[in-house]
Amino acid sequence: QQLEQLAEVERIRLSKGDDNVELVLEGGRWGVVARDLFPAQPERIAALLHAVRGARVIEKQTDNPQYHARLGLDPEQADAAVETLPLRVQLGSDEQETALLFGNPVGSGQLVRFADENQVWLINRPFGMTLEPREWLDLKVVRIPMEFAATARWEHADGEVLELDKAAEGDYNFRLVGLEQDQQQGNERWTNSMVLALTGLNAQDAALRSDLELDEPELRMLVTTWQGAELEASLYDLDGRYWLTIDRFEQPADGNLAVHADPRWAFQLGVAQVEDLLKRRTDIIRNESE
Repeated sequence: QQLEQLAEVERIRLSKGDDNVELVLEGGRWGVVARDLFPAQPERIAALLHAVRGARVIEKQTDNPQYHARLGLDPEQADAAVETLPLRVQLGSDEQETALLFGNPVGSGQLVRFADENQVWLINRPFGMTLEPREWLDLKVVRIPMEFAATARWEHADGEVLELDKAAEGDYNFRLVGLEQDQQQGNERWTNSMVLALTGLNAQDAALRSDLELDEPELRMLVTTWQGAELEASLYDLDGRYWLTIDRFEQPADGNLAVHADPRWAFQLGVAQVEDLLKRRTDIIRNESE
């Protein structure tokens, strides 16, 4: 019966002491409650449900509640250190809710009990999940294979423009438009890393645009593909922290490119990502003569 309930789960809450993360299924996709329902990683949700479904009982242990604290299965211990408290996993829907408490590890297994039962069980595998909401966010922002990308245009706030293209469809390497062939040689790594920083973007964090005071962007970017898709994005400097927005994304009806184009969100980038995106002509052309 409990396994059947797992198939209908619409809410998941993990907690240990004051730390917790809550996930809700809405519109067919899981969202992280503490982060304004930003989409959660499907792989992490699947791993959590698989870990619960796949647990197997090795031994029946005590049913005496006096031993729960010693076994790491008493959530009501006063002034207890966080590491001695159980990890509580609540799985629910509008109809039912199941709560499990995961306690001390034993060998390669772990002690567990249902929150409303005293019986303790030893299961065959340990259960460990992060309680940091940010680590549940699905921060794979753009997935455009480099072979698909055809052109790119970078416009800096001071007016400098870099235009890139490829010699033929299916090529991997970008080249700087207007540059002689002998000057293109050896520069592919710099042009490619610049475009790849956008087409394969994994963000560090996400926030609602409405919560950020975004002014004029430091950089505007446009990437097109051979199949007719177009991606526009902007990069902002907000007090030394860089945020990227997806301003427009269009692809043919039969396209399958993955881009998180929800206009509500901005994505925080790391230093190395920003350095790649903010390249200029002088960074790319290493063999240009005076």
